[in-house]
Amino acid sequence: MDKQKRSISLDKIMIAITVLSFTATILIYSSLPAMIPYHWGIGGSVKTAEKWVAFITALTPVGIYYLVKCRSNKSLSDVLAFVVALFIVVIHWTILFISMR
Repeated sequence: MDKQKRSISLDKIMIAITVLSFTATILIYSSLPAMIPYHWGIGGSVKTAEKWVAFITALTPVGIYYLVKCRSNKSLSDVLAFVVALFIVVIHWTILFISMR
């Protein structure tokens, strides 16, 4: 029962973080440049994408959360999925902040 409560609460927290991230992305969308960097090569080359891709990367954590949760070992699935999804949120916001410089 405790695991089920923890699982439900992590689910709700992850959805809330994703909704918050998506809403914040909407709020800063107008201040983003036309092209957003998404990959840096070893030689310093930068690959870019159009700024609407920010909406996709804002929603990606919830998809990754459920994908990792379903595919990983059941004893570690909830926490591992949560940590991986939070890492994706951090990457999303790091890229947006770098692009706004």
